[in-house]
Amino acid sequence: MKIDSGYKAFWETANKNYRDQLRPWGPLDVGIAISNVVNADHSERFAKPSERGWMSSLHPKIFPNRSTTVGALALTYKGLMNIKTPFDLALYTRLIWELQPRTILELGSLQGGSGLWFADHMSVLCEDLGEVHSFDWNSKCIHETARHPLLTFHQIDLNVANFDEELLMRLRHPWLVIDDAHVQIFSVFSHLNSFMESGDYYVIEDNPMNANKEIIDGLELIEKAGFLVDTYYTDAFGSNLTCAPNAWLRKS
Repeated sequence: MKIDSGYKAFWETANKNYRDQLRPWGPLDVGIAISNVVNADHSERFAKPSERGWMSSLHPKIFPNRSTTVGALALTYKGLMNIKTPFDLALYTRLIWELQPRTILELGSLQGGSGLWFADHMSVLCEDLGEVHSFDWNSKCIHETARHPLLTFHQIDLNVANFDEELLMRLRHPWLVIDDAHVQIFSVFSHLNSFMESGDYYVIEDNPMNANKEIIDGLELIEKAGFLVDTYYTDAFGSNLTCAPNAWLRKS
């Protein structure tokens, strides 16, 4: 897979040219150890939400303790608010590289910093450039500097999910949908799911950290819709150490 191609290349080159340095504690031993850990093809990568627990190794927005809450929530990108944890920013970078999305749909624009971050990373990491579309009702909060050729903001009331269906039908796949709006999340999911295809991703931020009955029931509906948890992302830094526990979801 694309995600670990660099590690495989390192292993093959080292094994061919420097076999004497692959011994335990040898100069290239650490590289081989990392190569063995990064396994994107393992059989247990995808799991049903109902088969996973909800305990997280750490709360990602108060890591390593509550005294750092302001620092974790005050992240910026090019001077604009981008309220995502360092863990999740690293995971999105990895997923954009692996998935090569043609479309990123962001629900919840805030100041536009995260939309700009996604557009910049798409332009760097994707071989076939696509589009980023960010949706929010409070469009006047979007800063004038949140501009990018790949990025479009849309004013929309997510309470009624009044998306432009002609737009959704023309957008290329694979999709990466990020719900950071916290508004009618499962109704919005049901609407967008009708336009999604196998291999598309849907990430639900923040709300799943509550793991209440509404969330658990909602993820059960998502499971019935054919989505599986990609544990390569939920558990990359520890069990569910992400602002989207059990909610990095791939459509089967």
